[in-house]
Amino acid sequence: MKKNLLTILLALMALQASSQISFFNMPNPDMLPDVGYAYAELDVYRSLKGNDPVNATVTRLSVQATPFLEVGTNFWFNPDHPQDPNRFVLATKWKINLFHKKTITLSLSPGSWSSIYFDKETPMKNIIYTFLGFNHEEGPKAYTRFMFGGYTKYWGDNPVQYGAIAGFEHRFSDKLEFVTDYFQGSGEGFGLATGIVFYAAEQGHNLPLYFAYQFDNDSRANDVFLFEIGWLFRMFGRNKQTNGALYQRQSSPQRMTAGF
Repeated sequence: MKKNLLTILLALMALQASSQISFFNMPNPDMLPDVGYAYAELDVYRSLKGNDPVNATVTRLSVQATPFLEVGTNFWFNPDHPQDPNRFVLATKWKINLFHKKTITLSLSPGSWSSIYFDKETPMKNIIYTFLGFNHEEGPKAYTRFMFGGYTKYWGDNPVQYGAIAGFEHRFSDKLEFVTDYFQGSGEGFGLATGIVFYAAEQGHNLPLYFAYQFDNDSRANDVFLFEIGWLFRMFGRNKQTNGALYQRQSSPQRMTAGF
């Protein structure tokens, strides 16, 4: 436990020393609207690379289990990239409010991913991350968010890997949001992704469509086009009277880089 805490702290220190800060729209500083809500998503990744490309299709489901905890699973199908074969991922995300006053919230969000491969010869891959989230609500469907943090990756006999994650997003109209995110690291899937989200249903509260282009850290040949579509719904529990603020940002897509 002490080792994990130390590696997370080192990753955060590395972020502060780095000049490459952009965004990331995968873990985000908010939970789903209420206990019992779920978010389903389909992602499509298309690579510019001819050999071993990241032409992946990913399905995700996350559920808010408690007021402070989301749990979920992702199924990742990437037949064109044998070095990172098909897998499913078990994920957790916590939210700890550090400060809240009127329209400003500062939170801490630790979490984890555990990748279990369909290929028995590939060892389990574990990611531990944490990040600080700053949220400024400017209206029922308007907000600005910053995220800064780091991750540690354990994967079989490979060296332990550390890296920074950072993000920015701005909802500037009822249905449009600008997002950009950055994952520090080497290999396909690590880099800067910039795009827009269009909320196509329920007056800008649901059915987000995410279009983005990812600039790879190593080579333009590894750049990736991203498309994601999602849906927010109640999985269990009773519906209650809500206003638009309940749905703020909670049905937004959550990118998980291929290297994770």
